[in-house]
Amino acid sequence: MARRRMLCERYERGASARRNELEAGDYLATAACEDLPRELFRDDHIVRRGYGVEFGQWFFFGALEPAIAFGRAARMSLDCHAYGVYRAAHETLFCQIHRRDERVLLLTGDSLDRRDGEVEVLKRFVQGVKEHPWSSHWQGVTGFITDYNNARPIKTGRRSLPL
Repeated sequence: MARRRMLCERYERGASARRNELEAGDYLATAACEDLPRELFRDDHIVRRGYGVEFGQWFFFGALEPAIAFGRAARMSLDCHAYGVYRAAHETLFCQIHRRDERVLLLTGDSLDRRDGEVEVLKRFVQGVKEHPWSSHWQGVTGFITDYNNARPIKTGRRSLPL
């Protein structure tokens, strides 16, 4: 049985779509593609779909709300001159050659930032943070404030709207 091609055999090390740096995400490469690969979750190979944010470096988010908020906040810095948010797939594959995980970020389509409806996306982000203030991962909006009870998150009867 022939082994599948490793990421280092499919992508040129250091190649970067839109010429951004790769260090922040420890990516082998970033590449533009027509269609994103389907999601996959195996011990040696994981593909997650989400959004890539660029502003000199690439960062991956699993949901649009934190990606837009992150890009928008970065652009407000005097050190950031441009940003973009793109549909993306984050691929991690254990490399049989180098004996370590290698990661690539695959990007498709036009930038999703600064479009009509962006304020609604940012409102959902703020509402999600309001509902789950302790979470370091994006939690979808439920309409209710959550709380901790014996180290377990519980949904309370307190509504999270209006902001």
